[in-house]
Amino acid sequence: MKILWISQNLPFPPKTGVLQRNYNLIREASRFAEVHLVAILKKDILPNYDAGTAERELKKLCSRVTVVELPAETSKLTLLWILFKSVFTRHPFTSNWAQSAGLRDTLRSTVANGQYDVIYFDTISLAEYRKVAGDTARVLNHHNVESHLFERRVPRESHPLKRWYLGMEAKKLRAFEEECLAQFDANLTCSELDSQRLREISPPARCEVVANGVDVGYFQSGKEGGDAREPGHLIMVSGMNWFPNRDAVLYMVEQIWPRLTQEMPDLKLTIVGASPPQQVLDLAARDPRLTVTGFVDDVRPYMEKAQVYLCPMRDGGGTRLKILDALSMGVPIVSTTMAVEGIHVQPERDVLTADTPDQFVRQIRRLVQDADLRQSIATNGRTFVEQNFSWSVVGRRMQEIFKSLVEAKKK
Repeated sequence: MKILWISQNLPFPPKTGVLQRNYNLIREASRFAEVHLVAILKKDILPNYDAGTAERELKKLCSRVTVVELPAETSKLTLLWILFKSVFTRHPFTSNWAQSAGLRDTLRSTVANGQYDVIYFDTISLAEYRKVAGDTARVLNHHNVESHLFERRVPRESHPLKRWYLGMEAKKLRAFEEECLAQFDANLTCSELDSQRLREISPPARCEVVANGVDVGYFQSGKEGGDAREPGHLIMVSGMNWFPNRDAVLYMVEQIWPRLTQEMPDLKLTIVGASPPQQVLDLAARDPRLTVTGFVDDVRPYMEKAQVYLCPMRDGGGTRLKILDALSMGVPIVSTTMAVEGIHVQPERDVLTADTPDQFVRQIRRLVQDADLRQSIATNGRTFVEQNFSWSVVGRRMQEIFKSLVEAKKK
């Protein structure tokens, strides 16, 4: 099998959610197919991002790697112009961002010379290029259901102009999804819940789950249970340049942390991830119990120390790779119900859930005070993720779908 993989980024190193999914799916695809990668260069996707190293590492998996720069990624002025222009266009900003004569020409020539079995489009942003595939099987990946993501965000936005813009984008995204989805031979989602959401938008669309996964060999703890970890040490891990993660950390420090420390003043909280909000940095400067690391190259040493992993997300879509990483590391989790959507963990067995500040306080207190509960949640979570979300399991599912598409085209 021969696959043309069109990616919204140059996915290495696998250090954030979107890069983890993209890199590991390419790695799994390379086990059963010849993969040719066309990748958009986004230089600011990680602090100190090294595109040269990323390209070299991806060439170990892919037969060919072609890197393309978009006008929106080479000039801030161009990006702002596209953002403004999108107010007056039929298509949403996310589609306008990806439009480039250079990328279109690259895809046309690559397809003309390639004889591919499957062409994989990494995101709805790239759906406008679907016609270059011709009769080749077309697959559209959805990291989230983008219109649903925007619809959820609108009520949380306090600024009237931003709220108007987000509402407008949500409507355009939904119309764009409705227009595009059925024109792909398969739409890949991270969860059955997201597949259901896409079918509501476009009933004829074929939707298949290729879940997010975790490298269970990389994310594993050398420590057993909770007692070997630092007592009362809590952790949050997320890139805070994405709105749902930013909202979660602000919710934690502004609404949950004050109540939590009033009851348990000896707790410590470490917040790991790029672009922490200034409010969080200011609080950390005043509160010695709060540590903010910024971006780190390896989150595992920080997770090894933690007794409880927190994920108070109130927004977002897909499935949270950070949850899978924590399950694999054997760190007992307290999360919102929304944060574990699509993962099918069982509350009170694999994780603890909380949807209000008071519930977070109660669940954290339970874990901090009960070693047997910590041990049970940690062990069950690790077993669950090994059986259901290792990348090898996910890769086999993707192979089955691609094989069915190729066979259908031959009939």
